[in-house]
Amino acid sequence: MPQINIAVIGAGMAGLKAASTLHNIGMNVTVFEKSRGLGGRLASRRTDFGHFNHGAQYVTARNPGFDAFLRQATDHKSAQNWRPNLHRGDIESGSIYPTKEISQNPDTISQLDQTAQTSTVGNLAVDCWFQGAPQMNKLIHPLVDDFDIKKQHRIIAIEPSGPRQFILHDDLDGTFGPFDGVIVSAPAPQTADILRPLSPRFDPIGEVVMAPCWAVMVAFEKPLPTAFDAMLYPSPEISWAARSTQNEGVFHTRTPDPWVLHATPQWSRDHLEEDKDRVIEKLLSALRAASGVKLPELHSIAAHRWRYARTEVPLGKSYLNGMNGRVIAAGDWCLGARVEAAWRSGQTAAHAMMETLIG
Repeated sequence: MPQINIAVIGAGMAGLKAASTLHNIGMNVTVFEKSRGLGGRLASRRTDFGHFNHGAQYVTARNPGFDAFLRQATDHKSAQNWRPNLHRGDIESGSIYPTKEISQNPDTISQLDQTAQTSTVGNLAVDCWFQGAPQMNKLIHPLVDDFDIKKQHRIIAIEPSGPRQFILHDDLDGTFGPFDGVIVSAPAPQTADILRPLSPRFDPIGEVVMAPCWAVMVAFEKPLPTAFDAMLYPSPEISWAARSTQNEGVFHTRTPDPWVLHATPQWSRDHLEEDKDRVIEKLLSALRAASGVKLPELHSIAAHRWRYARTEVPLGKSYLNGMNGRVIAAGDWCLGARVEAAWRSGQTAAHAMMETLIG
């Protein structure tokens, strides 16, 4: 068949799943990523003593296809099972997230799975949890192939070029193309900025609601003296706190001791534009109160603001297309706040593009 050129905007789970699927059937795929790394919210920050998983903390699988993907990633040493000693705080889950959200969205920032086929973790029953190995952003490695990936290219506009092709524009006046089809897998507000000028068919993206999240990465000089490695809903300020490392036992000897704290969506909204130092101070104080222990001296500390961290109101379908099916929006925000939702959305978006271009 004639060469078909596809652009994918965003190198998170959805974008890379779409790119890999289309590349595997012979399409010429180019991925554009605004950041220096890959994985989106499957994020890890390198330090002088290891990595902090400061985005999504773990993933689970309900879909057989995604389960097979995780097993394949485990076989290739880019995923590993995670069994933390988990403590649930006194704050009722419904006061932070609706119960429905907890049930449906287990593997995004600060979520817990409570579905069938469970095993015991700490004092709670959960599905098998997986992390990237040795850090979360390695989870996408089975999807990365020899297609072109252009990092640090922020695409801001898509321009129709004739009846069936498109030119992409970045924020540095660069132009790319023409492409026969485009898949946009950025967070919903950013996707809406790019696609709504093209067609009213993309207006429903504006109804998606995504919550922010402040993340604090703290390394203590000595191990935090708790009887657990992770806390779920320990306070109104913190929805999740966990050691950002694999350990053989709770009272491990590794130092510095790295922890990641995620603020609740409401607290993050209320403090969205606050200075990082103040955010760190307030969340460390909340950790001290929630853990009931004196915090050891700090080795290092940093904060990261996820402006679009988790989906609260999804689109309700796995993708949205327009421009005669040649431009498609995809992402976890289509189906819900799960890494699995991103994978499924990327897969179905790729299949929709195949249907449009090759029948």
